[in-house]
Amino acid sequence: MTHALLFEINGIQSYLFASGRLREVIGASEMLDLLTNKSASDNLFCAVCRQIPGGEDIECSRRAGGAFYIFCARREPLEAFMGLWTLAVQHWVPEILYDIALGEGANHLEAFEDARQKLQVDRSRNRIRLPAASPITERNRRMGLAAEFVHKNDGLIDATTARRKVFSDLSCAGFIQRFSPPESKLGWRDWPTNMDSAEKENDKDNSFPFSGENRTVALIHADGNGLGQVLLNANQAVRANPSRFIELYEEISKMVENSTIEAAHEATRRVLLPAREKEGSAALAARPVLLGGEDVIVIVRGDLALDYMEVFAEAFDRESRNQLAEMNKLDIDGLPRRLTIGFGAVFLRASQPFHMGIALAEELMGEGKKAAKVKNAGDPPATLQFQRVTASLVDDYNASLERQFTHRYGDTVYVDSLGVYYLDDIAPRLADLRALTSLLRGADMARGPTRQLMTLIGLAPEEARARYRRWRQLMAENAKVRLKEFDRLMRTLLGLDVWPNDPPDLPYGPPREGVRKTPLGDAIALIGVVHGVAPSSKEDAA
Repeated sequence: MTHALLFEINGIQSYLFASGRLREVIGASEMLDLLTNKSASDNLFCAVCRQIPGGEDIECSRRAGGAFYIFCARREPLEAFMGLWTLAVQHWVPEILYDIALGEGANHLEAFEDARQKLQVDRSRNRIRLPAASPITERNRRMGLAAEFVHKNDGLIDATTARRKVFSDLSCAGFIQRFSPPESKLGWRDWPTNMDSAEKENDKDNSFPFSGENRTVALIHADGNGLGQVLLNANQAVRANPSRFIELYEEISKMVENSTIEAAHEATRRVLLPAREKEGSAALAARPVLLGGEDVIVIVRGDLALDYMEVFAEAFDRESRNQLAEMNKLDIDGLPRRLTIGFGAVFLRASQPFHMGIALAEELMGEGKKAAKVKNAGDPPATLQFQRVTASLVDDYNASLERQFTHRYGDTVYVDSLGVYYLDDIAPRLADLRALTSLLRGADMARGPTRQLMTLIGLAPEEARARYRRWRQLMAENAKVRLKEFDRLMRTLLGLDVWPNDPPDLPYGPPREGVRKTPLGDAIALIGVVHGVAPSSKEDAA
């Protein structure tokens, strides 16, 4: 008989960004990383193992990203571990939500599947949050939780905030090394710790190195594509030989983490370090928040974000190919040739609420991953879906799509976004959108009329058509080569060989199920990201 204990944290993203302060986000990141991080000998997992009888007999198939799957031939060590672990977790990371379950079976696979079913049941439980707050309890004004301590600067604070502050001492930070290429010898001082302008001379090294007055950042959430197929094939191999469970799943976990770490190293090496050297800034223009398995959260300066994601995706693809080639030696049939990455990115001002932005980034990432499976379920391409947020509050994806990008006139719906872009050679490609953005930034392209055009679509389509005809006439007379390139990029992004009507009546694709789409809204958003402000009324009138 084999016994399995499964543990997974719920809502990591919302927990990390709950306070909104970058230094406390960093503290939460370090705190969560030290739960299970294999590279740290003083992590909580190892500490609990050392305290229980029979801890040395526990086997582990996965330990990363706030989760672990452990096994033992005897039930007693796992029961002891479970009791001590749940107590330790509540002290280590107060207020965290988690699922935990103990299962059993004739072998590792059966024990895992039994525990997995019980974990789903445990997910529906509402756990009591301590300490309970009575109506007269003083609360942390920022978090709304019951206050337990008095901080010299922040006054009354809750237990969670107190723990975040303990781990915001970055001199002992460890997880950021997974974003630091070994040869660069980067330390904790090389990464920014606050988003505010330095008020004191000795704070400047800790400040985020913005580009002039542009305070736009990209909150990026990335997750792997194609891992489900790897796990499915490994599961079939384990069913044929249950004794290989630990070996195979441990190798899969290692493969994914190695691919992600190498991608993070390469993005730092090719994007962040050259930018710092060019600008002479003290800190890198990014802040790592999470790297667990294939799950990544990072804040990158807005003008560097697309380069960062493109390099990350390329390196993740390349390294996963190498890792999967090595895994072929394990005799797992049907392994994919590579894994890819899906990005959700929210461009927002540094002063806007990150805790709302991360929920939108996760939603955008999910939309991209679904689109990738539709394109090719067996080999999903790398994707990016992004949104620029300029309002004080951050809507969910569907609400913002309807409010900001959708116009209706009669039976036709006009959408000023293509949604998902691909980092592979599949339309619509991110590279083509970037080329269109560069083209529109040219002085002779007059992007002001383009913005007016999209506003007019929902109010007076006929007037919009007249404006567009006039714009094309002026471009044909004054910038014919530019107009030709504009048409080529639009056709490529929309997946058209030729326009159904040439010249087109509007810069939107042909109706598909009553919907006409254009990449122009996405291009204008990227222009705003680079400049940091929306086009002015004077520019609109140009």
